[in-house]
Amino acid sequence: MQTVKIYDLKVEYDIIHRNVKYWRLELKNEKLVIIAPNGHDNYEKIIEKHKKWIYKKFKAINASRHEAKQRELNYGLAEEEFRALVRSLVEKFSLELGVTVNKIYFRKMKSRWGSCSSRNNININRYLKYLPESLIEYVVFHEVAHLVELNHSKRFWDIIMEKFNNYKEIEKELSIYWFAIKDTIIEAQFSESKT
Repeated sequence: MQTVKIYDLKVEYDIIHRNVKYWRLELKNEKLVIIAPNGHDNYEKIIEKHKKWIYKKFKAINASRHEAKQRELNYGLAEEEFRALVRSLVEKFSLELGVTVNKIYFRKMKSRWGSCSSRNNININRYLKYLPESLIEYVVFHEVAHLVELNHSKRFWDIIMEKFNNYKEIEKELSIYWFAIKDTIIEAQFSESKT
């Protein structure tokens, strides 16, 4: 792990060399990951070239983490109630969108609220149960919409916007809640597992 100062922020980053043609920057678990073509080490140039983008992303992460302190998690939804709610939403949205969901899986995920496979299976993050029902509804719709359009293309976001025209605010709220979950529930579980 290395560190670079970008304006007023210290940014931690890792460099991973892969058999790729082009450089790529990713954010994973609040760290910058630089994917570099094999044999290339001029990462300072890449950081310099993209420092405004990096700075903007890390400022957004810091703002979300600060906002997370003002969010209340929902501890009142039992696991079975949560699963029943998700199943009913999946059924409702698959009818609306004219798609068929094969299976629904509930997992604890470290970096996303849900996912969808080309086999029409949907994975839902179990930590979602701590969020307001409106956000649960959005995540479920988002994953079911992927059965119409598997990627995050313009067509996909058009489908999302038909039901949630404020999806950008919702996505920001999900980011804020992720830090609320991470800083309370996940940290507590991690501490318990160490004792």
